[in-house]
Amino acid sequence: MLEKMMENHKILIAIPIILALLSLVLIGFNGLEQGVDLKGGSQAELQLLGSVTPSELEDTLDAKLNTNNIKVTNNGNNKVTVELENNINSSTFTSAINGKAKVISYNEIGPVLSEEAMGQIYVAMIFAFLFMAITVFVVFREPVPSVAIILAALCDILIALGGMSIFKIPLSIASVGALLMLIGYSVDTDILLTTRLLKRREGTVEERAKNAMYTGLTMSFAAIAAMGILFVVTKIIMPEATTLSNISAVLVIGLIGDILSTWLMNLGILKTYIDWRQSKKQEKYNVGSSSSKNKSSKSKEETSEKKSSLKDKLKRKTEVEEDEVMNKIQEELEKIDNMEESSGKSSNKKSNKKQKTKGNKRKAKKKKGKGGK
Repeated sequence: MLEKMMENHKILIAIPIILALLSLVLIGFNGLEQGVDLKGGSQAELQLLGSVTPSELEDTLDAKLNTNNIKVTNNGNNKVTVELENNINSSTFTSAINGKAKVISYNEIGPVLSEEAMGQIYVAMIFAFLFMAITVFVVFREPVPSVAIILAALCDILIALGGMSIFKIPLSIASVGALLMLIGYSVDTDILLTTRLLKRREGTVEERAKNAMYTGLTMSFAAIAAMGILFVVTKIIMPEATTLSNISAVLVIGLIGDILSTWLMNLGILKTYIDWRQSKKQEKYNVGSSSSKNKSSKSKEETSEKKSSLKDKLKRKTEVEEDEVMNKIQEELEKIDNMEESSGKSSNKKSNKKQKTKGNKRKAKKKKGKGGK
Protein backbone atom coordinates (compact mmCIF):
# COMPACT_ATOMS: atom_id res chain seq x y z
CA MET A 1 0.00 0.00 0.00
CA LEU A 2 2.78 2.40 0.94
CA GLU A 3 4.60 1.63 -2.32
CA LYS A 4 1.50 2.64 -4.31
CA MET A 5 1.14 5.78 -2.22
CA MET A 6 4.78 6.71 -2.86
CA GLU A 7 4.33 6.11 -6.59
CA ASN A 8 1.19 8.30 -6.75
CA HIS A 9 2.28 10.83 -4.12
CA LYS A 10 1.67 13.83 -6.38
CA ILE A 11 -1.96 12.83 -6.97
CA LEU A 12 -2.62 12.14 -3.27
CA ILE A 13 -1.57 15.69 -2.35
CA ALA A 14 -4.80 16.99 -3.89
CA ILE A 15 -7.17 14.92 -1.70
CA PRO A 16 -6.80 16.87 1.60
CA ILE A 17 -6.71 20.17 -0.29
CA ILE A 18 -10.00 19.34 -2.02
CA LEU A 19 -11.57 18.35 1.32
CA ALA A 20 -10.39 21.62 2.89
CA LEU A 21 -11.86 23.64 0.01
CA LEU A 22 -15.16 21.76 0.27
CA SER A 23 -15.19 22.49 4.00
CA LEU A 24 -14.77 26.17 3.25
CA VAL A 25 -17.68 26.09 0.81
CA LEU A 26 -19.81 24.20 3.33
CA ILE A 27 -19.02 26.69 6.09
CA GLY A 28 -19.86 29.56 3.74
CA PHE A 29 -23.30 28.13 2.83
CA ASN A 30 -24.26 26.23 5.97
CA GLY A 31 -22.44 28.33 8.54
CA LEU A 32 -21.27 27.41 12.04
CA GLU A 33 -23.61 27.22 14.96
CA GLN A 34 -22.37 29.31 17.84
CA GLY A 35 -22.84 28.34 21.45
CA VAL A 36 -24.42 30.53 24.09
CA ASP A 37 -21.06 31.11 25.74
CA LEU A 38 -19.86 32.84 22.56
CA LYS A 39 -22.89 34.75 21.33
CA GLY A 40 -24.52 35.32 24.71
CA GLY A 41 -28.06 34.50 25.90
CA SER A 42 -29.74 32.58 28.70
CA GLN A 43 -29.16 29.07 29.98
CA ALA A 44 -31.36 27.11 32.38
CA GLU A 45 -31.30 23.64 33.88
CA LEU A 46 -34.77 22.19 34.48
CA GLN A 47 -36.36 19.17 36.10
CA LEU A 48 -39.30 17.96 34.00
CA LEU A 49 -42.51 17.33 35.86
CA GLY A 50 -44.90 14.52 35.09
CA SER A 51 -44.86 13.08 31.60
CA VAL A 52 -43.63 16.20 29.86
CA THR A 53 -41.11 15.49 27.09
CA PRO A 54 -38.26 17.79 26.01
CA SER A 55 -39.95 18.39 22.63
CA GLU A 56 -43.19 19.48 24.36
CA LEU A 57 -41.23 21.86 26.56
CA GLU A 58 -39.49 23.31 23.52
CA ASP A 59 -42.83 23.88 21.77
CA THR A 60 -44.21 25.60 24.85
CA LEU A 61 -41.20 27.94 25.10
CA ASP A 62 -41.45 28.76 21.39
CA ALA A 63 -45.07 29.79 21.86
CA LYS A 64 -44.60 31.77 25.06
CA LEU A 65 -41.20 33.48 24.54
CA ASN A 66 -40.36 36.00 21.86
CA THR A 67 -36.90 34.62 21.08
CA ASN A 68 -35.09 32.59 18.46
CA ASN A 69 -33.02 29.42 18.48
CA ILE A 70 -34.36 27.71 21.57
CA LYS A 71 -32.38 24.56 22.20
CA VAL A 72 -33.48 21.90 24.69
CA THR A 73 -30.91 19.18 25.52
CA ASN A 74 -31.99 16.02 27.34
CA ASN A 75 -29.61 15.26 30.21
CA GLY A 76 -31.37 12.13 31.41
CA ASN A 77 -33.33 11.50 34.61
CA ASN A 78 -36.02 13.95 33.39
CA LYS A 79 -33.45 16.78 33.40
CA VAL A 80 -32.95 19.13 30.48
CA THR A 81 -30.78 22.12 29.63
CA VAL A 82 -32.44 25.01 27.84
CA GLU A 83 -30.38 27.54 25.87
CA LEU A 84 -31.94 30.79 24.67
CA GLU A 85 -30.38 33.20 22.22
CA ASN A 86 -31.65 36.33 24.01
CA ASN A 87 -31.30 37.39 27.61
CA ILE A 88 -34.70 36.82 29.23
CA ASN A 89 -35.71 37.66 32.76
CA SER A 90 -35.90 34.63 35.04
CA SER A 91 -39.45 35.46 36.13
CA THR A 92 -40.57 35.64 32.50
CA PHE A 93 -38.94 32.30 31.83
CA THR A 94 -40.55 30.70 34.91
CA SER A 95 -43.98 31.83 33.85
CA ALA A 96 -43.34 30.60 30.30
CA ILE A 97 -42.70 26.99 31.35
CA ASN A 98 -46.17 27.05 32.94
CA GLY A 99 -45.47 24.48 35.61
CA LYS A 100 -44.22 21.84 33.21
CA ALA A 101 -40.73 21.90 34.71
CA LYS A 102 -38.92 23.00 37.84
CA VAL A 103 -36.08 25.48 37.49
CA ILE A 104 -32.89 24.10 39.05
CA SER A 105 -30.57 26.89 37.84
CA TYR A 106 -30.95 29.87 35.56
CA ASN A 107 -28.14 32.05 34.20
CA GLU A 108 -28.09 35.03 31.91
CA ILE A 109 -24.84 34.74 29.97
CA GLY A 110 -23.24 37.70 28.29
CA PRO A 111 -20.96 37.17 25.27
CA VAL A 112 -17.75 35.96 26.85
CA LEU A 113 -15.93 36.43 23.56
CA SER A 114 -17.11 39.54 21.79
CA GLU A 115 -16.36 40.33 18.16
CA GLU A 116 -13.24 42.21 19.21
CA ALA A 117 -12.07 39.29 21.29
CA MET A 118 -12.75 36.88 18.42
CA GLY A 119 -10.71 39.15 16.17
CA GLN A 120 -7.88 39.00 18.67
CA ILE A 121 -8.16 35.22 18.71
CA TYR A 122 -7.90 35.11 14.93
CA VAL A 123 -4.81 37.34 15.03
CA ALA A 124 -3.32 35.18 17.77
CA MET A 125 -3.90 32.02 15.71
CA ILE A 126 -2.27 33.64 12.68
CA PHE A 127 0.76 34.59 14.74
CA ALA A 128 0.79 31.10 16.24
CA PHE A 129 0.97 29.61 12.74
CA LEU A 130 3.64 32.15 11.77
CA PHE A 131 5.90 31.52 14.76
CA MET A 132 5.34 27.80 14.38
CA ALA A 133 6.56 28.07 10.79
CA ILE A 134 9.61 30.06 11.91
CA THR A 135 10.42 27.46 14.55
CA VAL A 136 10.13 24.63 12.05
CA PHE A 137 12.29 26.57 9.58
CA VAL A 138 14.97 27.10 12.23
CA VAL A 139 14.93 23.37 13.04
CA PHE A 140 15.00 22.09 9.46
CA ARG A 141 16.70 25.06 7.72
CA GLU A 142 14.50 24.57 4.67
CA PRO A 143 11.35 26.50 3.66
CA VAL A 144 9.44 23.67 1.96
CA PRO A 145 9.00 21.47 5.08
CA SER A 146 7.90 24.52 7.08
CA VAL A 147 5.23 25.44 4.54
CA ALA A 148 4.11 21.80 4.30
CA ILE A 149 3.64 21.52 8.07
CA ILE A 150 1.63 24.75 8.28
CA LEU A 151 -0.48 23.77 5.26
CA ALA A 152 -1.25 20.36 6.79
CA ALA A 153 -2.30 21.95 10.11
CA LEU A 154 -4.51 24.46 8.26
CA CYS A 155 -6.23 21.72 6.23
CA ASP A 156 -6.75 19.76 9.45
CA ILE A 157 -8.52 22.72 11.10
CA LEU A 158 -10.68 23.42 8.03
CA ILE A 159 -11.78 19.78 7.81
CA ALA A 160 -12.69 19.84 11.51
CA LEU A 161 -14.74 23.03 11.04
CA GLY A 162 -16.50 21.47 8.05
CA GLY A 163 -17.43 18.47 10.19
CA MET A 164 -18.74 20.79 12.89
CA SER A 165 -20.92 22.48 10.28
CA ILE A 166 -22.31 19.16 9.02
CA PHE A 167 -23.04 17.63 12.43
CA LYS A 168 -24.26 20.90 13.99
CA ILE A 169 -21.57 20.96 16.66
CA PRO A 170 -21.66 24.46 18.14
CA LEU A 171 -18.61 26.67 18.11
CA SER A 172 -18.10 27.26 21.80
CA ILE A 173 -15.27 27.77 24.24
CA ALA A 174 -14.96 24.00 24.54
CA SER A 175 -14.81 23.42 20.78
CA VAL A 176 -12.29 26.27 20.34
CA GLY A 177 -10.10 24.55 22.94
CA ALA A 178 -10.46 21.30 21.00
CA LEU A 179 -9.34 23.08 17.81
CA LEU A 180 -6.26 24.42 19.57
CA MET A 181 -5.48 20.91 20.83
CA LEU A 182 -5.90 19.69 17.28
CA ILE A 183 -3.34 22.20 15.98
CA GLY A 184 -0.76 20.91 18.44
CA TYR A 185 -1.48 17.29 17.57
CA SER A 186 -1.29 17.96 13.83
CA VAL A 187 2.05 19.72 14.14
CA ASP A 188 3.33 16.84 16.28
CA THR A 189 2.63 14.18 13.64
CA ASP A 190 3.94 16.41 10.82
CA ILE A 191 7.21 17.06 12.66
CA LEU A 192 7.53 13.32 13.31
CA LEU A 193 7.25 12.62 9.59
CA THR A 194 9.54 15.47 8.55
CA THR A 195 12.23 14.50 11.06
CA ARG A 196 12.22 10.87 9.94
CA LEU A 197 12.50 11.80 6.26
CA LEU A 198 14.96 14.71 6.36
CA LYS A 199 17.10 14.23 9.45
CA ARG A 200 17.72 10.49 9.36
CA ARG A 201 19.94 8.84 6.76
CA GLU A 202 19.57 5.11 7.38
CA GLY A 203 17.50 3.19 4.85
CA THR A 204 15.66 4.49 1.82
CA VAL A 205 13.03 7.23 1.80
CA GLU A 206 10.28 4.62 1.54
CA GLU A 207 11.59 2.71 4.56
CA ARG A 208 11.84 5.87 6.67
CA ALA A 209 8.31 6.91 5.62
CA LYS A 210 7.02 3.45 6.50
CA ASN A 211 8.50 3.60 10.00
CA ALA A 212 7.12 7.10 10.54
CA MET A 213 3.68 6.00 9.32
CA TYR A 214 3.58 3.07 11.73
CA THR A 215 4.35 5.35 14.65
CA GLY A 216 2.07 8.20 13.58
CA LEU A 217 -0.92 6.02 12.71
CA THR A 218 -0.60 4.17 16.00
CA MET A 219 -0.78 7.50 17.82
CA SER A 220 -3.71 8.73 15.72
CA PHE A 221 -5.81 5.55 16.00
CA ALA A 222 -5.22 5.39 19.74
CA ALA A 223 -6.38 9.00 20.13
CA ILE A 224 -9.41 8.42 17.86
CA ALA A 225 -10.41 5.33 19.86
CA ALA A 226 -10.11 7.21 23.16
CA MET A 227 -12.12 10.21 21.93
CA GLY A 228 -14.71 7.94 20.31
CA ILE A 229 -15.27 6.06 23.56
CA LEU A 230 -15.60 9.38 25.39
CA PHE A 231 -18.19 10.57 22.87
CA VAL A 232 -20.25 7.38 23.18
CA VAL A 233 -20.12 7.46 26.98
CA THR A 234 -21.19 11.10 27.18
CA LYS A 235 -24.03 10.62 24.73
CA ILE A 236 -25.42 7.45 26.30
CA ILE A 237 -24.48 7.50 29.97
CA MET A 238 -23.94 11.21 30.65
CA PRO A 239 -25.96 13.21 28.13
CA GLU A 240 -25.70 16.28 30.33
CA ALA A 241 -21.94 16.45 29.70
CA THR A 242 -22.34 18.29 26.40
CA THR A 243 -18.97 19.99 26.76
CA LEU A 244 -17.11 16.66 26.78
CA SER A 245 -19.17 15.31 23.90
CA ASN A 246 -18.45 18.41 21.79
CA ILE A 247 -14.72 18.23 22.53
CA SER A 248 -14.54 14.52 21.71
CA ALA A 249 -16.54 14.96 18.49
CA VAL A 250 -14.33 17.79 17.24
CA LEU A 251 -11.18 15.83 18.05
CA VAL A 252 -12.41 12.68 16.27
CA ILE A 253 -13.22 14.64 13.10
CA GLY A 254 -9.96 16.57 13.30
CA LEU A 255 -7.85 13.45 13.88
CA ILE A 256 -9.37 11.77 10.83
CA GLY A 257 -8.54 14.91 8.85
CA ASP A 258 -5.02 14.86 10.32
CA ILE A 259 -4.45 11.35 8.96
CA LEU A 260 -5.33 12.58 5.48
CA SER A 261 -3.40 15.85 5.65
CA THR A 262 -0.26 14.29 7.15
CA TRP A 263 0.06 10.94 5.38
CA LEU A 264 -1.30 12.01 2.01
CA MET A 265 -0.48 15.68 1.53
CA ASN A 266 2.57 16.28 3.72
CA LEU A 267 4.17 12.96 2.80
CA GLY A 268 3.59 13.68 -0.88
CA ILE A 269 5.09 17.16 -0.62
CA LEU A 270 8.15 15.88 1.22
CA LYS A 271 8.63 13.00 -1.25
CA THR A 272 8.44 15.45 -4.17
CA TYR A 273 10.88 17.79 -2.42
CA ILE A 274 13.37 14.99 -1.67
CA ASP A 275 13.24 13.77 -5.29
CA TRP A 276 13.80 17.33 -6.53
CA ARG A 277 16.75 17.81 -4.19
CA GLN A 278 18.33 14.53 -5.25
CA SER A 279 17.91 15.44 -8.92
CA LYS A 280 19.65 18.77 -8.28
CA LYS A 281 22.54 16.99 -6.58
CA GLN A 282 22.76 14.54 -9.49
CA GLU A 283 22.85 17.40 -12.00
CA LYS A 284 25.63 19.11 -10.05
CA TYR A 285 27.54 15.84 -9.91
CA ASN A 286 27.12 15.27 -13.64
CA VAL A 287 28.23 18.83 -14.41
CA GLY A 288 31.21 18.47 -12.11
CA SER A 289 32.23 15.12 -13.56
CA SER A 290 31.90 16.40 -17.14
CA SER A 291 33.91 19.50 -16.28
CA SER A 292 36.56 17.38 -14.61
CA LYS A 293 36.65 15.14 -17.68
CA ASN A 294 37.01 18.19 -19.92
CA LYS A 295 39.73 19.51 -17.68
CA SER A 296 41.51 16.17 -17.69
CA SER A 297 41.23 15.93 -21.48
CA LYS A 298 42.48 19.50 -21.82
CA SER A 299 45.34 18.78 -19.46
CA LYS A 300 46.16 15.63 -21.43
CA GLU A 301 46.16 17.60 -24.66
CA GLU A 302 48.33 20.28 -23.09
CA THR A 303 50.76 17.70 -21.73
CA SER A 304 50.88 15.93 -25.09
CA GLU A 305 51.52 19.27 -26.80
CA LYS A 306 54.21 20.07 -24.28
CA LYS A 307 55.76 16.65 -24.79
CA SER A 308 55.73 17.04 -28.56
CA SER A 309 57.21 20.53 -28.31
CA LEU A 310 59.89 19.26 -25.94
CA LYS A 311 60.65 16.40 -28.30
CA ASP A 312 60.94 18.82 -31.18
CA LYS A 313 63.26 20.99 -29.13
CA LEU A 314 65.32 17.96 -28.18
CA LYS A 315 65.50 16.87 -31.80
CA ARG A 316 66.52 20.35 -32.87
CA LYS A 317 69.04 20.52 -30.07
CA THR A 318 70.47 17.13 -30.89
CA GLU A 319 70.64 18.06 -34.54
CA VAL A 320 72.42 21.31 -33.69
CA GLU A 321 74.75 19.51 -31.31
CA GLU A 322 75.46 16.83 -33.91
CA ASP A 323 76.24 19.54 -36.45
CA GLU A 324 78.52 21.23 -33.98
CA VAL A 325 80.22 17.93 -33.13
CA MET A 326 80.61 17.11 -36.78
CA ASN A 327 82.03 20.55 -37.44
CA LYS A 328 84.45 20.13 -34.57
CA ILE A 329 85.45 16.68 -35.83
CA GLN A 330 85.88 18.10 -39.30
CA GLU A 331 88.02 20.89 -37.92
CA GLU A 332 90.11 18.40 -35.99
CA LEU A 333 90.54 16.25 -39.04
CA GLU A 334 91.57 19.26 -41.06
CA LYS A 335 94.07 20.21 -38.36
CA ILE A 336 95.46 16.70 -38.39
CA ASP A 337 95.71 16.78 -42.17
CA ASN A 338 97.47 20.11 -42.03
CA MET A 339 99.87 18.82 -39.40
CA GLU A 340 100.63 15.73 -41.51
CA GLU A 341 101.25 17.84 -44.54
CA SER A 342 103.51 20.19 -42.63
CA SER A 343 105.36 17.26 -41.06
CA GLY A 344 105.74 15.65 -44.50
CA LYS A 345 107.25 18.81 -45.98
CA SER A 346 109.67 19.19 -43.14
CA SER A 347 110.76 15.58 -43.49
CA ASN A 348 111.33 16.10 -47.22
CA LYS A 349 113.42 19.14 -46.53
CA LYS A 350 115.45 17.22 -44.01
CA SER A 351 115.96 14.35 -46.42
CA ASN A 352 117.00 16.80 -49.12
CA LYS A 353 119.43 18.45 -46.77
CA LYS A 354 120.85 15.09 -45.79
CA GLN A 355 121.24 14.10 -49.39
CA LYS A 356 122.92 17.42 -50.12
CA THR A 357 125.30 17.07 -47.20
CA LYS A 358 126.07 13.53 -48.20
CA GLY A 359 126.79 14.69 -51.75
CA ASN A 360 128.99 17.48 -50.52
CA LYS A 361 130.92 15.07 -48.32
CA ARG A 362 131.44 12.73 -51.21
CA LYS A 363 132.69 15.56 -53.40
CA ALA A 364 135.09 16.68 -50.68
CA LYS A 365 136.48 13.16 -50.26
CA LYS A 366 137.02 12.89 -53.97
CA LYS A 367 138.89 16.18 -54.02
CA LYS A 368 141.07 15.09 -51.17
CA GLY A 369 141.80 11.87 -52.84
CA LYS A 370 142.92 13.56 -55.99
CA GLY A 371 145.11 15.99 -54.15
CA GLY A 372 146.85 13.24 -52.18
CA LYS A 373 147.77 11.29 -55.27
